[in-house]
Amino acid sequence: MIWTAHDDNDDELRYAVYFRGEGEKEWKLLKDGLEQRFYAFDTTSLADGAYYLKIVASDAASNDAVRTLTAEKESERFEVDNTPPLIEDLRAGPPSGKMSGGGGIPFSFTARDSATAIEKAEYSVDGGEWKLILPESDLSDAPKERYHSGMTALAAGEHTIAVRVFDRFQNVGSAKVTIQVPSAK
Repeated sequence: MIWTAHDDNDDELRYAVYFRGEGEKEWKLLKDGLEQRFYAFDTTSLADGAYYLKIVASDAASNDAVRTLTAEKESERFEVDNTPPLIEDLRAGPPSGKMSGGGGIPFSFTARDSATAIEKAEYSVDGGEWKLILPESDLSDAPKERYHSGMTALAAGEHTIAVRVFDRFQNVGSAKVTIQVPSAK
């Protein structure tokens, strides 16, 4: 985070950064004694949810206790989401003549995120290139999305289909399913 501040008589300013979760009453100190007007912190130390930050500026380094002034500013609400989406009910096969080209492999799954919308989903066959898959609604904009698609025919033998799903904060959930494609008779 970056902020701006100035002192009219050019006193040296020091900053303290606080946070509190939505619904909490007390501010918790993140960092004190900052001389620069920026601070980066690892949000993985916070639980998923909504938060606020507060910056407190003080000119105490240039003044005695009687003349010291402070000012503070609160941020707008922001969300922390460190939890990856879940992939549920991943299914693939059996080969279907209804798929384009005949003998294609249908697959389906549900993606669910506890905090934010699903942004995108991809699949890969046998460690190959990741391919985008659209949800049934054609637009990834909800915390729960259903996917149903298919792949072209695969050679006989065992194949692994991996899927990965990204939420709005780029957390990634993944899963895989292994299928056996029978040899042609």
